[in-house]
Amino acid sequence: MHHRPMPALVWVVLLSATSALWARTVNYDLTLSAITVNYGGKERPAMAINGSLPGPTLRFTEGDDAVIRVKNDLKEDSSIHWHGILLPNDQDGVPHVNMAPITPGETREFRFRLRHGGTFWYHSHSGLQEQLGIYGSIVITPKGGERIKTDRDLVVVLSDWTNESPYDVLAQLRAGREWQQIKKGTAQSIVGAIQHDALPDMVKRSMKRMPPMDFSDVGYDAFLVNGKTAAEFPAQPGETVRLRLINASAASYYHLEYAGGPMKIIAADGTDVQPVATGRFLFAIAETYDLLVKVPQRGGAWELRATAQDGTGHSSLFIGQGERHAAPDVPKPNVYKPMAGMGDMGGMSGMSDKTGKDNMKGMDHSGMAGMGEGDMAAPEPAMDHSTMAGMKGMSPPTPTKKPDAMADMKGMDHSTMPMPAEKHSSATMKAMPPMAGMQGMDDPERPGSPYEKLRALRSTVISDSRPLREYTFRLQGDMIRFVWTLDGKTFSEADMINVRQGDKVRFTFINDSMMHHPMHLHGHFFRLVTSAGNLSPMKHTIDVPPMTSHTIEFAADEPGDWMMHCHVLYHLAIGMARVVHYEDAPPNPHLMTGAMMTEHDPKLLFAEGILLSNMTEGTVSWENNRNGLMAHWQSRLGNGSDTDYEVGLDYDRFINSNLSAFASYEWSNGINDNRGMFGARYLLPFLIQSQASLDTDGDFRFTVSKVFPITARLSLFGRAQYDTKAQWEASAGVAYFLHKNLSVVGQYHNQYGWGAGVGFRF
Repeated sequence: MHHRPMPALVWVVLLSATSALWARTVNYDLTLSAITVNYGGKERPAMAINGSLPGPTLRFTEGDDAVIRVKNDLKEDSSIHWHGILLPNDQDGVPHVNMAPITPGETREFRFRLRHGGTFWYHSHSGLQEQLGIYGSIVITPKGGERIKTDRDLVVVLSDWTNESPYDVLAQLRAGREWQQIKKGTAQSIVGAIQHDALPDMVKRSMKRMPPMDFSDVGYDAFLVNGKTAAEFPAQPGETVRLRLINASAASYYHLEYAGGPMKIIAADGTDVQPVATGRFLFAIAETYDLLVKVPQRGGAWELRATAQDGTGHSSLFIGQGERHAAPDVPKPNVYKPMAGMGDMGGMSGMSDKTGKDNMKGMDHSGMAGMGEGDMAAPEPAMDHSTMAGMKGMSPPTPTKKPDAMADMKGMDHSTMPMPAEKHSSATMKAMPPMAGMQGMDDPERPGSPYEKLRALRSTVISDSRPLREYTFRLQGDMIRFVWTLDGKTFSEADMINVRQGDKVRFTFINDSMMHHPMHLHGHFFRLVTSAGNLSPMKHTIDVPPMTSHTIEFAADEPGDWMMHCHVLYHLAIGMARVVHYEDAPPNPHLMTGAMMTEHDPKLLFAEGILLSNMTEGTVSWENNRNGLMAHWQSRLGNGSDTDYEVGLDYDRFINSNLSAFASYEWSNGINDNRGMFGARYLLPFLIQSQASLDTDGDFRFTVSKVFPITARLSLFGRAQYDTKAQWEASAGVAYFLHKNLSVVGQYHNQYGWGAGVGFRF
């Protein structure tokens, strides 16, 4: 009897059905609740998952069906995002983008198949809950087991902790206060600038209207490793330990170093890379690295130290048993001359590291005389992440074909070059931001991210047969009002980033600000274009250092609406985010509701003033990113008719970081009477605040004010005002910070005389 072969399509259907039938279902139940912790010497409220901080490690095997039930026992809405995992869009967990928030008392079930292996994590995507403790780790074992076998395996979750309410911290940052820097010892002052031989630098910076730079916005009370400031992990001499490192911090980068010798990077953001030895390196927020470390044969407990980038503290993991061996200290940064050593700038940090070894082999030498391509060919891998689901369209290297559209610029560091939409010409190179391609060359003691060392197992090039879409994003910020933007727009002001399924998408991030920004794309892996060329690594989060740029590319094969944002939690909260929107995806009922606009454009309330023996004055402000209401007052403190006052209510429209327009109405029992006012506030060179206005009686008023920080806590201040009706008014004084809410103040006012008392801030 003759049997006809089954059509290929039938076999595909049968195999798919069989795979689904035999997929293992792994269940987890997670409960979000409020707890009390003591990390920084005080008992403080926190949030936990299953009663612990961090939450439990969720373990799966590639191919499993994950079923995770999340119960919200908090008194507020919450959410869980599965960071770095490829999954259906409606399971990504972002409120008002691809799901509704999880309301108090609700249990939400998530279901998705694990399409790849690696080290990942999960966290709240609601407000500032991540800072309070809602985060945990995920380990997905690849089919067939790990490519590299080790004696031991440990998940290491790094995080930061503040005893202050994170919402109070955000209000302080919006109000432009220096308390967080004072608290952590990085506040800049005239005396400090003189001590660091940086007074001319300080003057030049203020002349350009640039506020003091710092490496972190928040003064933290503790840095944690697996929920402790110091932890231990037993291991025997000679054993190799796989460390699955996750930076779950809200606002802290770390320099990582192991006291027992060099570390070996074997995976980045859950994707295997060619093993590469490294010394100290910079670990950005929301990244993951799998490292191999070895316990020295002579025994003991060897410190893996995570030192905060701003030098204000560290957490420690001691690996082994017995006598403790500390990792070397990381030099503190010079905040007065942040560009003097560019080690924190990332990019070419592969040139040198703490081991002292020559790492020039990590560079692309193809542009050097006498050296050709092909020397960096990868070994045949046991596991190829470049072909896993969600990364379709990536072609293997072809020696006779240019690897991508930038091949004509071989030998250059493409990760630091903005690429125009039309072509990549020599004129483009002149448009590079300052220091592009030069990062990390000057300070091996404070190296940057290890991106230039990373090599994928096989080619990650995305086929040029796909339609190309390119976008350039300028990362910008107003440090005085703490407004962080992409291309000058916050989340609520910006359009979506449109792509279509099947596109090859290229993003270039150009950082115009003086802070690092860890940029994360939901629902995709992207190739970070580096000098590795075809072997550029796959990631889901990258650090974009100050005044540099990075280019990423991804295959648009994950339909839906996906967040792309800075993973500094406070920057995201303000609105440094976009939605990547697939134009051909089905309608999304959760996308961009009014509640989402509010969540990333918070309304913040704060107040400050002085109460002296002779007078009082101050302001109460209620602001979002672009609008503000402010009540202000000034009054003599006297008896009967000697007491006069001026009270006003202002509306401000903030136009840019230097300019706002306002309308005001003032009530007064003095010479000015009641009147309406219209005007503008403008930041002059040398950080001088100015205000000009015209009132409803036709009178003009002009005001300038300036604060001089003598030391971190001691400052002089002055204010001068001319009013065509009331003539001159001037004051000058001195203030000393006692606490974030309180200072002592002495002042002379030309109308009210000398006075002393307190300054207050809320």
